[in-house]
This record gives sequence, structure tokens and C-alpha cells, in this order.
Amino acid sequence: MPRLDEQKAYDELVVLCYECVLDNSAWRPLLERLVAASGRQQGLLLFTDYRKSGTHASTTLNLCDPAAIDVYNRHYCNLDPGLVLIRSHKVGDWYNDLMDFGPERIRRDPYYQEFYIPFGLHNLSCVKLEEQADAGIYLTVLNEVGAPLPTAQQQALLLRVSPHLLKAAKLSNKVNRLELELATRDLLLDHHRAPLWLLDGDGHVLYCNQMAARHMGQSTFPLYEHFNRLHSKSQDTHLLALIRRAAGKDGRRRAGWLCLNPTQPQELLVTPVPAEVAFNRHFQIPLVLLALLENQPQSQLLSELFQLTPAEQRLAELLAQGLTPENCAARLSVSINTVRTQLRALFRKTDTSRQADLVSLIGRLHV
Repeated sequence: MPRLDEQKAYDELVVLCYECVLDNSAWRPLLERLVAASGRQQGLLLFTDYRKSGTHASTTLNLCDPAAIDVYNRHYCNLDPGLVLIRSHKVGDWYNDLMDFGPERIRRDPYYQEFYIPFGLHNLSCVKLEEQADAGIYLTVLNEVGAPLPTAQQQALLLRVSPHLLKAAKLSNKVNRLELELATRDLLLDHHRAPLWLLDGDGHVLYCNQMAARHMGQSTFPLYEHFNRLHSKSQDTHLLALIRRAAGKDGRRRAGWLCLNPTQPQELLVTPVPAEVAFNRHFQIPLVLLALLENQPQSQLLSELFQLTPAEQRLAELLAQGLTPENCAARLSVSINTVRTQLRALFRKTDTSRQADLVSLIGRLHV
């Protein structure tokens, strides 16, 4: 049974692991505590880019001599015999150069003789926390020359904490990707010149961009927000019906339009947002997008809102000009089967089911 001080160190490390999921700054105290508890003197969190042949991208976090890190990245990363061996290990497996290479090879290898020993390093242990097709994340703890080797209990503690390190790295990476997606969504929508709103099926405002907020701040604007729901000053019932229809409250999700001001070219597009669109991944509920189409060119709006590929956008532009799918195939120099595949993708992404509905949507957006 673990001694009380070992159990306390383990408990502290587990807590720090999961603090890292939502707080990247917690990785440093985790690494510091892990280095001390495992009988090491240095440590680092290492990110590698496999696409860069001969280079080793290091590090977002290290408790090592900065001069050693600099020299390693500039030269000795190309001589490191452990890189290939570390890559062959499974996620969660620990690599130890003293055991995997052996003292004799370390004594003969120029990497260890020219870099390792002059910088006072004795051996390292490294675990692969996560690996993708072109990158990896590794956590490394190091012993210095002259320091006692880790005890069996310290090594056992390192292995005991490993599953929590892996889970923390995986969850942290997921959170970071989600935050990046949300930032990308916000950047796309917030800086768009068209006023945009994201609503749920009952008209609650989940998001609006800067241009929409600017319009809502004008007393003469025909839309307003009350208790977090979007309303129309003169056509509230019609607006809510369009929102509910776009959300699929009647069983089928369809786009619609609301003329806000008959004396001005102001038309409000009320359209479903497909689940696979990037800025819907966070919510995962039937979303409705409102876009105010004023007298301004909107050539990129359809593509940006519905995440169309360049090929799908080109097809949409030709369909809006009145061309048949067969004419589009000839104009684009592709097969009719390719056009039909892209047309099905357009239907799916815009939540339309007929070519006439798709063309009407494209035409309203001035593609």
C-alpha cells in the first residue's frame, strides 16, 4: 500500500492534471510537481511537427536550461537517436533512453557525448501524450549528471499518474480545438458586412455580429430584442412563424424572407443552419440564421454561411443564371454525375430539397 506522502503526491498530481483541461497555465505547476515527485530535476512539454523533416519543434513549456533548448532546436535535434524510437511507441508508453539504448550505446553516440553530457544531462523518460497524422505531443522528465537515479517508488508513481496525464492532454486538446472553432466562427460572422443573427427555434438570440448590434442600436430599426428574443415591431407573428419553420417546428426546415421596409431594399433572410456547419458544432440544436440583405453585393455570403467548397459555389452561380445541370456540366467541363453529387451537397448544406428552392435562395443572396 502506498505510503501517506506518496499518496499525497499522487493526489496532488491527479488534481493538477484535470486543472490543465480548462486552464493551460496549470501545465507548468503540474510539470514542476511531476519532476520533483518522480525524482527528476528537469522537464518539458514537447510538440513535434512530423512534416518538417529533420526538425523538432520544441517547446511551449520547459523547466530546462534555455541554452540547451536553443542548441537542441538549432542542431542536435537532427542527431537525436531517440526521435524514431519515440515515434514507434504507442500513446501512453514510456520511453527511457538509459534502458532502451543502454549505457554502452550512450557512451559511443555523438549525440550524448557532444550535447547531452556537456549540458549536464544523464537520462530522460518520455511519454507520448497524443499523436495525430502529422504531429505529436510528448512529456519528458530528465535526470541531471550527479543526481541520484529515481527510486522504484518514484518510477511507480510516474506510471500511476500516466493515465491521468493522457486524459488531461486529450481533453485539453479537445477544448483548445473547440475554442479555436468558436473563435473562427466569431471572426467569420462578427466581421461580416451583413447584419447576422443566430437564433434557436423559439427566436432566442444566441449570437449577433457587430453589424447586427449596430442596427439594433438604432431606434428606427424594425427589429428589437426583448427578454433575449428577437421581435419585429410590425410583423412579429410573421417573423416568429418564419423562425419556427426554419427550425423545423412543422416537420420540414425551410428558408423564408421577410420584407422589413417596403420603402427600402431591406429583406430579412430566415434560413436553417445545417448541423455540420462549423459555427453550429458548439450548439448542436436546430439553429436559424437571419441575414439582413440590403442594397449591397453579397457574392460571398452563401459560400461563407453554408461552408460551400469553391466547386459548389461555382455550380450555384451557374444555376442562379438559369443553366440546367447538363449545361453546368458542359460549362464546368465535368461529368453530369459530378454536378449531381455537388447539387446534392448544395441541397444538404442549404437545407433545400428542390432545385427551384435552391435557385430562389441563391437569387435572394445576389450570388
